Amino acid sequence: MTSVKFTLKQARKYKGLTQDEMAKVLKMAKRTYIDYEQYKVPLRIDKAYLFAECVGFSIDDIIFFDPDLHFKCS
Repeated sequence: MTSVKFTLKQARKYKGLTQDEMAKVLKMAKRTYIDYEQYKVPLRIDKAYLFAECVGFSIDDIIFFDPDLHFKCS
C-alpha cells in the first residue's frame, strides 16, 4: 500500500478513461457515475472493487467517499 491516495477522478484519468467509459465498465448510467465521482453518494463496495481492478490500483489507494459529506452521526 502506498501513502498516496487517489480520488476517483484521478484514478480514472490515470487509466485514460472518460466518465462515460468508466460508467459502462461499472454497468451504470453516466450520471450515476458522475455522482460517485463528485462524492454525492459513496460507491457500493462491489463497484469499488471493480473500479479498483479496472484502474489497476489497490482498493486501499483510492478515496471512495468524502468523510466530511457522509456517515455523520446526529
